Amino acid sequence: MTKPLELIGSFWTLAVGADPLGDQRCLHDFRARVEAAAQAGFTGMGFWHTDILEIRQKYSFKDMKQILDANGIANIEVEWLLDWFRTDARKTASDEIRTLLMDAAEVLRARHIKIADFGNDCAGVEQLTAAFAPLCRQAAERGTNILFEMLPGYFSRMPSLDQVLAITRGSGAANGGIMLDNLHLQRIGISSEEIVRKLTPRDLIGVEINDGSLAMPVKLQDSVVNKRLLPGDGEFDIAGFLQALWSLGYDGPIGVEVLNEYIRKWDLKTAATEAFAKTKSVVQAARQAKK
Repeated sequence: MTKPLELIGSFWTLAVGADPLGDQRCLHDFRARVEAAAQAGFTGMGFWHTDILEIRQKYSFKDMKQILDANGIANIEVEWLLDWFRTDARKTASDEIRTLLMDAAEVLRARHIKIADFGNDCAGVEQLTAAFAPLCRQAAERGTNILFEMLPGYFSRMPSLDQVLAITRGSGAANGGIMLDNLHLQRIGISSEEIVRKLTPRDLIGVEINDGSLAMPVKLQDSVVNKRLLPGDGEFDIAGFLQALWSLGYDGPIGVEVLNEYIRKWDLKTAATEAFAKTKSVVQAARQAKK
């Protein structure tokens, strides 16, 4: 693989101080965050909906775009949209976030908007497919993609490739696809062989990596939001995961998403530098092993 390495520092990896179970804002200045990511080597960044609202207290979307461009940050992801499939009162709050993310994606020229069915207690494949299609149409009008993130059954009603692909393919949307996080696939029990067997080069794919223990944690939620490790610091077969995707023809950016209770206490420079260096090392080793 000769294409230059493109790594996205996800929101949770680089948003020092943000707590997924508490205050989800990163209170560090947006410009400082972008500069730290770029200096570490990242060419992409992710932004969370509550974080975007905080940033906009000081910077417009146009300002943000100018700062990102000036620092060579080209691959942008915005997230997280939930309850997009509902028809009850929770849909109102979801629609507000939906508008925010669509507006952000359009001006920032985001590669994708990340969604999930976290907390889904009502919808099956048919209902999700019906809601996914118009969401993708709206995103297409803004020039971006929609990626459905697979989650374990503890968090989602769609913990299988068959289910998620039925939604993304069934929607008929060319800009609708699947976000594959190696941690979630590990906990679900989806192997690299299953990825190769069930996905095709036509499937729109997003990729996130992190590391951890092979043993199933006793407290799954805590392991997801507090105990993820930087690539190379755990036991996951990250190389096998990436090589499976590359064998399908995937050549897009690779995100690193690490939610860790200690890393979120680091300073911006340390978080960005360590995350980039370790991820780069693991991805380059996987590339070399594939040759």
